[in-house]
Amino acid sequence: MYSCDNKYFVSTNWLEQRLSDPNLRIIDASWYLPNVKRSGLKEFENNHIPGANFFDLDKFSDIKSELPHMALNEKDFSNKFEIFGIKQNQNIIVYDGLGLFSSPRLLWLLHLYGFDNVFILDGGFPKWLSENKPTNREVINFKPHKINFSYKKDLIVSMDFVMKYLNSVNIQIIDARSSSRFNGIEKEPRKGLRSGHIPNSINLYYGDVLNTDYTLKSNNLLKNKIEELGIDLTKHLITSCGSGVTASILYVVLKGLGAEKVSVYDGSWCEWGKFN
Repeated sequence: MYSCDNKYFVSTNWLEQRLSDPNLRIIDASWYLPNVKRSGLKEFENNHIPGANFFDLDKFSDIKSELPHMALNEKDFSNKFEIFGIKQNQNIIVYDGLGLFSSPRLLWLLHLYGFDNVFILDGGFPKWLSENKPTNREVINFKPHKINFSYKKDLIVSMDFVMKYLNSVNIQIIDARSSSRFNGIEKEPRKGLRSGHIPNSINLYYGDVLNTDYTLKSNNLLKNKIEELGIDLTKHLITSCGSGVTASILYVVLKGLGAEKVSVYDGSWCEWGKFN
């Protein structure tokens, strides 16, 4: 039985039954940390879910910024995103090659630009493959179509915002990195970046929200975890990580648990660890 009760997720069986649905678009949003030495694009070209297109996170980020993966303004994102040929009334299913890692970043980006018809494949490509579901190498080129995005500024915060409200009782900063990175025991995967964490932040490692098959844990288990950590869903929650990728996992988890206001600190530790 499918156990995920987060409204932003769909099961592998659900997707398999709808592969031919013209109102459904599938996007492989695989991206890997530099030290993993894997290429999302090369893996996509070799094998993917039928009908899927590839979303290159690096190409859909602000190349003018010295920080990795900073979100584009809505006009630039819209101009780039039209290559997928997606229309306003279609639903997007996103997945990635680690099960649940980089795909939530695309969901968050689309939410940021005001597009809400987007869901994550629970368990991602690893679960899809483990169940021997269909794959191919065919790439379908859709007719470009521009979506009228509407930027939701409340879903993103800057370093200045975090600094200003660092000691506010109404705000909590949640860090998705591992405890060893959070506590400065393990070196950061990016060269020249110091270790540690933002003062007063809470560590909720993204790996702790997953089951062994990379599916998301039930809301009951997740609620127990965040209560244990003292995370208050009625406060303004700001998620952070290394460069805003796994912070987006916590965005989806906390929103799925009913959090009233969740924002991603886009610069995350790559910015904070460099300038503070």
